[in-house]
Amino acid sequence: MAPKKKPAGKEGEEDKFEEFQKRYIKNQKEFDTPKIASVQDIISKIVDEGEDVKSWNFDREFDPMAFQVFCHTLRQTAYNDIEAFRLWKCGDGDKAVRSICYYLDSQPEPGVKDLHFCDNGVTELGCEFLGRTLGPNGNKVVNLLRLDYNQFGTPGVEKLSHGLSQNATLRQLSLQYCGIGEDGGQYIAHILMFYRNCLETLELRGNYLKDRGVVEIFNACRRKEALNKIDVFDNKFSDSQDVIKALRDLFANNVNLVFYNLGGNQISDAGASMLVHGMIGHGHLQEVLITERCSGKTHEALRDQLGAGKGKKKGKKK
Repeated sequence: MAPKKKPAGKEGEEDKFEEFQKRYIKNQKEFDTPKIASVQDIISKIVDEGEDVKSWNFDREFDPMAFQVFCHTLRQTAYNDIEAFRLWKCGDGDKAVRSICYYLDSQPEPGVKDLHFCDNGVTELGCEFLGRTLGPNGNKVVNLLRLDYNQFGTPGVEKLSHGLSQNATLRQLSLQYCGIGEDGGQYIAHILMFYRNCLETLELRGNYLKDRGVVEIFNACRRKEALNKIDVFDNKFSDSQDVIKALRDLFANNVNLVFYNLGGNQISDAGASMLVHGMIGHGHLQEVLITERCSGKTHEALRDQLGAGKGKKKGKKK
């Protein structure tokens, strides 16, 4: 069976992909750069198999200069038919971030909504590039940023916050296992406190926020109407008076935040009981996860309280 051909554009419409392809071949020769296997695979899917590839995924190491030439070509030809860039363990670190930010800064704005740099050696410098590109005068299209498993720590999240603290389009932010310490909580809080911030999901599991860091974040979440999910699993915090108070205040003040993952932290049966008591009267809560080290009786009380809240909600609908 003959391979499908790439669907033709409308009559008189310039084929941007064909223009990109020709320019990319020319630039590769001019700068003497090797081919990137993932790019060649995507081109083959589009040209030979007729697939409409919107997500450009990279999971193999590539030459930094070759990737720079690739992103330069995307910008040069204004090829905007990409909705996601996902880089997983490609080993190019900050250089890859800089290259993609260069493309995202172009006009008209590319259609990229989904941006992943996972376990890619991104440092605080890469975070600075992203903060600038996703800042107040930058890209207004990206709505998901995932930077999991990059050890940029608190210095990185500080650089990131310089731009994200004035970002009004990002809906999901994932900074899991990034080595963020308790001082990093204030910078995540800065991102949340922007009055036009529209984050819906915040994923912070596997960091070192401890009591002080999570309290700053919980306090900043109180008036975030868009936020509906927060994951702080394994952040080494305890059930101190400050933590319990911040959580109970959050239960009471933000009725849109319905999912909490508090697992993997040092919450005792006594601390969990105080949380359960603080949930009374707050039927909006759908799921509150705590450590498995708590007793079965505590987990049962938690489930009963969540069930009671759901029962009230159903009753109101009748």
